[in-house]
Amino acid sequence: MSDKTVSVCMITYNHEAFISQAIEGVLMQKTNFPVELIIGEDCSTDQTRKICLEYQEKYPDRIKIICNENNLGMMRNFTQTL
Repeated sequence: MSDKTVSVCMITYNHEAFISQAIEGVLMQKTNFPVELIIGEDCSTDQTRKICLEYQEKYPDRIKIICNENNLGMMRNFTQTL
């Protein structure tokens, strides 16, 4: 097992219908090194944030969420998440 961690950055805004599948896609990867998922949640108006927080609660050692208080837009959210 490597001591390096790979960070996967994912940004989201109103992706309620797809966010679970995207998160599961990262979590199911088989590696010989630790992988963390960092999600930039850009103040969604649907249930996206709730779903992300539920995953973070289930996988606190693997998922970190940046919950924006105001919508930053795609590029600012991406830069902040990165």
